[in-house]
Amino acid sequence: MTIFKRGIVLFVFGLAVAVAGTAQAGDSIPLPRNDAFYTPPAGYESLSNGTVLQSRKINAEFLTPFLSTSVTSHFGTLIGSFAPYLKELKNLKINAYQVLYKSTDGEGRAVAEAATILVPQGSWAGHATMGADRPLVAFQSAEDSVSTHCEPSYTLRAGMLANKGGSGSISQFDVLLSFPALAEGYAVVYADYEGPRSEWLAGKNEAHGVLDGIRAALQYGPAGLAEGTKVALWGYSGGGGATGWAAEQAQVYAPGLNIVGAAIGASSNDDLGGVYTANNGTYTDGFLPMAIVALMRAFPDSSVTPYLTPEGKQLLARAGDSDACSTQNLAKFAFAGKLERYTTTPSQPLTRLPPARKLFRANSLLDQPLTPKMPVLKYHDVLDTIIPVKGGNELAKKYCEAGGRVEVLRTSTPAPVHLLVHGAGAIEGDLPALHYITNRFKGISPRDDCSRSWRWSLTFLPYRPYSTQ
Repeated sequence: MTIFKRGIVLFVFGLAVAVAGTAQAGDSIPLPRNDAFYTPPAGYESLSNGTVLQSRKINAEFLTPFLSTSVTSHFGTLIGSFAPYLKELKNLKINAYQVLYKSTDGEGRAVAEAATILVPQGSWAGHATMGADRPLVAFQSAEDSVSTHCEPSYTLRAGMLANKGGSGSISQFDVLLSFPALAEGYAVVYADYEGPRSEWLAGKNEAHGVLDGIRAALQYGPAGLAEGTKVALWGYSGGGGATGWAAEQAQVYAPGLNIVGAAIGASSNDDLGGVYTANNGTYTDGFLPMAIVALMRAFPDSSVTPYLTPEGKQLLARAGDSDACSTQNLAKFAFAGKLERYTTTPSQPLTRLPPARKLFRANSLLDQPLTPKMPVLKYHDVLDTIIPVKGGNELAKKYCEAGGRVEVLRTSTPAPVHLLVHGAGAIEGDLPALHYITNRFKGISPRDDCSRSWRWSLTFLPYRPYSTQ
């Protein structure tokens, strides 16, 4: 069975069970702020980045208990007994762990972050030709929030219906995109890359969290991964932003990692100014107050607060609510209007205010000097208005001009609702992105699309949809 058929089998199975499930056990899982697991031991600051501080074996729950690693492991056992010819579904038997590891924030200060590691018990696709070491996929979930309730280490344990927190987190849904990688038998690590202060969109902070999460997964003995394991980065939207930053920063922050490729979908961080402009004053502008709050946490010397009216300060205070996840805040601020109406200079775009200009430029990949050393896939829907494709095109061309190895995939999905287009881009690009990753693990040369930039930079036409090498 081909990689696409295997991926479709598990993806459809996952969606079906997610829809069918009704029970939940999230209330038995403590929130991160009440969970001693997240508290690092004294003196951890002096340890090497990626050092595992503590660990535990868990039951990872995708949306509902009916789609948890405990249940799928039983399902995998049954498949092995009654339908051995469906050998790819044996990888539903999954060992699930969490580790707390040492990392650093964007300023180099020590922090402790958590990561969830899933390791299928079966063999992996192409193991006969890839060698003895199981490959690792670092999947960056689109947490997109300012609360630790919404990070994947919590939502992967509590599930969709948890009442204590985490409901409304995008990461509850987009982790399903990683299911086909598990079907292939690859280990997958999900880092809480925003860090303990939930510094969403803060580029270096997120890159460090991703890269140290990989280091922790590789050195964690029960996961059974080798030090030189082939690693691929993967993420979409907010997860794509973290993936892009990790791809650039790997050469200076973690050059010893064997990262063979990066699949980056609709990256939020290609051009933050462009994303701000596209959403400002629309029904999706609820993302913007959260983004400003998160970036000011990472860059307290660049606060926009002095430029806000009392109503503006109240807006950001509400956006920083530690108990709300992204979809909740999106609904809460859906009709807030343009952020400029909350500033003392409403005729001036917020992006031109000195602190906001610094926040956006310091965390936009277009404004950074580095180019990823590993091959990169940039996939995006050309009709996406949440994260416009223009920034992705410009960054891809920038990488090409700097000698980067870039493959491009562009889909085109007409839909009456902007969020549906953005979501469709994730689903349509999922299996092609996994195919791209698998070929990197196999050592196959990627397609070079740099010479065709005139074609894929046309923002109204698809380019090689569903096709990757």
